Amino acid sequence: MVRNAMFSVVLGALALGAAPLVAQEEAPAPKPLRFDPMVKVMELDKGERLLVTLPGAQEPVEAIAYKAYPYGSRFEAAKGTTFRVLFSNLTYAIVRGPAVFVPRANDQWRKVILDAQKGDFNMRVDERTLPGQFEVVTPLGTFTSMHGMSKLHIGDIAKDKAIDKDDFSFRTLAGDAVFKGLHYNMNGLTQANAFSSADTKGLQTSTLMGRLGEVKMDIPSGNGASTPFSLTPGSSVQITRAKARGSDNWVVSVLTLYANGQAKNYFCYVENRGEGYSTGELIAEVLPEDSLLDENGDPLENAAGGEGESAADANVGAGEAIPDELSDFDDGMLL
Repeated sequence: MVRNAMFSVVLGALALGAAPLVAQEEAPAPKPLRFDPMVKVMELDKGERLLVTLPGAQEPVEAIAYKAYPYGSRFEAAKGTTFRVLFSNLTYAIVRGPAVFVPRANDQWRKVILDAQKGDFNMRVDERTLPGQFEVVTPLGTFTSMHGMSKLHIGDIAKDKAIDKDDFSFRTLAGDAVFKGLHYNMNGLTQANAFSSADTKGLQTSTLMGRLGEVKMDIPSGNGASTPFSLTPGSSVQITRAKARGSDNWVVSVLTLYANGQAKNYFCYVENRGEGYSTGELIAEVLPEDSLLDENGDPLENAAGGEGESAADANVGAGEAIPDELSDFDDGMLL
């Protein structure tokens, strides 16, 4: 009897000890969301012009409010036309023309790609969306891992059409995003981050400007290396590109500048030269402690702004709406 009692105690202890092990098991991975099988056009007022070209069709037709259209349809909105494009109850874009875009989907509507070619887009993406499930492809790069609310503008910066440039701006209102551009990445755009870009057609040059917050950038500098940079209000990154002779590889030069115009670093490289080529050699690096000294070698008073910002520059964008073309596109439409 004593032996049986001791055996029961041992079994009870083992059972109690096993309980924590069961509790520590990893939770199952979340299942990807499924978006609607068709795109629905909402809130299109009479008199506003929206054309849609269905997949395989040759000619566009007038879009009809509250009608669903297959993915792969090409939409073209006239200037001033405003409407909502619904991908699911909690994922949509409010679009203002002139705009051109094509929604696409794959993996049984578990992944949506908005091919945005031109226009103003106020976007809301379901917080439950997994990384890569909703992406926005633009002429300058791809937004991925998107959540929450954001604003995107793609248009023409030059009033003189003889100047062949595109302008581009993005702002997170809530949530986050990652942007992968040509020769730079922005890893983790968070709430109240904003930047703009002016680019020549063909992407021979790009000038990225910080607008709000601190946008963390990762800039490839050749031969597998990369250079981090914080794009703060007023700071900029200037990228110049050319095709290498007899090759499709880019010759790239990059100059990063603080908000007060002081250079941080400058380098150039040739893409895809292979291991052993120092194509990303740093040509110059100007640090704040070197660049912000007076003629006696003492720090300048305006160094208080940090990282090359003047005292005035340090407050640019603080508590203000983004000073670009999106300021008149009502944020409240996203709520």
